[in-house]
Amino acid sequence: MPGYVLDGAGRVELPRQPLAVTVTALDVPVVVRATTADGQDLPPALHPKPGFVVLPRIDRDVVVVATPGNDSGFPQGTVLQAIVAVDTTNAVDPDRAELTPLDVSGLHHVELATISPADDRLVVRARKTAVDVPLNELGARARSAARGVLGVDRLPESRQVRIEVDIDTTMSMLPLIENGTVRDVVDLLTGIAAVVGRREELHVNLIGHRVTSLPIEELRRAADTVQGALDAAGLGIGFRSSTVDRSHPAEPTLVFTVTDAVPADHTAVPVEGVRRRPIILQAGEDSRNELEPGGTVVSTATETRASRGWLDDPQDLFRTVKSLVAGLAAGTHTEGAL
Repeated sequence: MPGYVLDGAGRVELPRQPLAVTVTALDVPVVVRATTADGQDLPPALHPKPGFVVLPRIDRDVVVVATPGNDSGFPQGTVLQAIVAVDTTNAVDPDRAELTPLDVSGLHHVELATISPADDRLVVRARKTAVDVPLNELGARARSAARGVLGVDRLPESRQVRIEVDIDTTMSMLPLIENGTVRDVVDLLTGIAAVVGRREELHVNLIGHRVTSLPIEELRRAADTVQGALDAAGLGIGFRSSTVDRSHPAEPTLVFTVTDAVPADHTAVPVEGVRRRPIILQAGEDSRNELEPGGTVVSTATETRASRGWLDDPQDLFRTVKSLVAGLAAGTHTEGAL
């Protein structure tokens, strides 16, 4: 019988017969549900076992939803396999639609497909049409954390923001540049940008004795590009976070300021449409605490790198990402500099 791969580029039509939906993930329990367009459970749906639902009759639009079989989100690296097939005991290989494997790391709820009646056929469409951009390990984990905090795989377009990263390149930052800590922070920010940023891109400014803007063409290469520029940069003195003119932003902007101390001009007048998130790199285990609102202090030391702690401690990574994306799901209201 026909089998179709559904990747979001089109649709698959199946006979208008009872359907069986199977959703699986390696070593992860999955709960699959069928809901109406307004989120209510479909009354005739049957759930004979976890990860499996039978739809005896479909006379309205149905959304196939998957959730983790525990109280937390899907673990990092979870990939769902979903098949929508005609439910029949007579055919060994029934008509079916196979969704492209979907990475759901960090999500608590994911809508997989819509099934709609159309005359004597049922039309199956994938709900997720965009493919995740590839990221390094730390960036991928930060993306999962951001999804877990915000509850979506990507903010809707109306809430997405331009992501800018200002990096302090004064002399005091030299140890943190040389040991790769700043690079690791940029890697983490690529994961956040993949969830909340417009066009999934970063705009990076190195701020020392002058401002150098870096072109970032691919998120996965952003950290390496920034590290190369930092290695060649001339270091200045007296870091100021307001050096870049953002008095009239063309679009809602989220600015991450990477430095080793709260900038002297942190009390600058807030600008409509610009949110600021300072990331303060400080030595010592006792310095891990959140700045309010929306910034964070990252504990570091000259002989270690930030990524090691984040990769070894997912809870610390989650706390850091949570502080940096605070408030983004609420809309595009203005927040001032810290």
